[in-house]
Amino acid sequence: MGYDAAIIGAGADGLVAAALLGRAGLRAIVLERQPQPGGLLVTRQFHPGFFAAPFADDIAPFEDALFRELDLARHGAWLAPPSPAQALWPDRKFLAAPLAALDAEIRTRRGTALARAAEPVPPPPWRFNPFARHAEPDWPAESWNHRALADVLAEHAADETQVAFLAAAALEGRAADPFAAGTALHLLCRPAGGVWRGALGRLGIALAAAAREAGAEIACGLEVSDIRCHKGRVAGVGHADGSEVAARAVISTLDLKRTFLSMVPWSELPKPAIGRIAHFRTAGATARLLVALGERPENLPRGPVHVMPDLRTLLEAHSAWRGGVVAERLPLTLRFCSAVDPSLAPIGAATLTATIGCVPHTPFDGAWTHDKRDALAKGVLAAIEAVLPGTQKTIVGMELLVPPDMETALSATAGDLAGGEIAPDQMFALRPGFERGSPCTPVEGLYLAGPSSAAGPLATGSAGAIAAQALIADLRAGRLP
Repeated sequence: MGYDAAIIGAGADGLVAAALLGRAGLRAIVLERQPQPGGLLVTRQFHPGFFAAPFADDIAPFEDALFRELDLARHGAWLAPPSPAQALWPDRKFLAAPLAALDAEIRTRRGTALARAAEPVPPPPWRFNPFARHAEPDWPAESWNHRALADVLAEHAADETQVAFLAAAALEGRAADPFAAGTALHLLCRPAGGVWRGALGRLGIALAAAAREAGAEIACGLEVSDIRCHKGRVAGVGHADGSEVAARAVISTLDLKRTFLSMVPWSELPKPAIGRIAHFRTAGATARLLVALGERPENLPRGPVHVMPDLRTLLEAHSAWRGGVVAERLPLTLRFCSAVDPSLAPIGAATLTATIGCVPHTPFDGAWTHDKRDALAKGVLAAIEAVLPGTQKTIVGMELLVPPDMETALSATAGDLAGGEIAPDQMFALRPGFERGSPCTPVEGLYLAGPSSAAGPLATGSAGAIAAQALIADLRAGRLP
């Protein structure tokens, strides 16, 4: 059976794209290798009675207009206002104070960048020109390409403690030198700060419901092995079990390398494209520790807790990460998820998650072994105990995920949840490596959504919406057979 579009991946971008294509009267199918849709947006039980989102607690903002268009509130998605964040040291704490000017600047820069990413793609002469980017004007937010994160924050913060706190929030789960030029771009990719009811899983369920209501099909448990091409254009996708789905177009929500170096025949790609894709850098650095606490601590923080943030620590941890070494002190952010949503833990207990940055995908001395995982978990627990004494004695269970686990679960190259290193030569028009940062690719009928697209790290679901809109425009203009 043929479809107008086959969408690889049932994460936020894939489900948004499916919903919009279905609303436009097109036949779309979403193919997901996991047993349930959601991708990054899942919540699961990691210990009897304790639930958490295994890969992230917070995500990039979901655009209000898109949220309303898909009527996600009616499908059960609900975002609680962000609770104040804080930083803890063994002898003191720091409470976040609103920085209206900085927040307004981030919203403006992110909004103009998203608007640019959504601009219609010019009609053929066709899509790929490896030199077109040199003639492109700057993107609206591109001035931060030359600014260090620490410098931008120092212009708004009151003191070094606040700078360190804001840097820790911007780099949560990532690895970057806060003093390096271009690291200010991380401010555009920082999480939204709210808390979804049911952790992130409830949003994934709402998106799947919106897609199905629009008429899209969601097929889980089907692993896409390759993107089929015929006479220079997409013909559908093949599955690992040998079956295939015929489609006029394909939207991939996988990252750039996974899409083109694993699924597309190299003979279908121009040689300049192959080189640029191969040199696109991925930077997996996120680990997660899910902790089940048998006793609910007193005065439970409702917002994120950054553990002993320090610019020097961020710098040293980044340097160690570059060498494949786990630093002695790692950037660490805690969240007591059950403080906001009590359904995530039994009565009288609590669910705690720790997001750890600067954790290498492959240590210099070999793969992640049980001993290495145990050492990382012990180091994280010791850091938690230093600022929240008595926590360790209440632990009844835990689970550690390191970047290879993220790669396996989410098909994310090197476990990079951002789809590629956030750096001046890989953002905006340069991020997908194709003309103008559009979702269109050198393969006719293949569109790139997901984290590696221009909008990917800036907003949740927007990359899927932009790819769907580009596909709809091409079909209506007769540019696809």
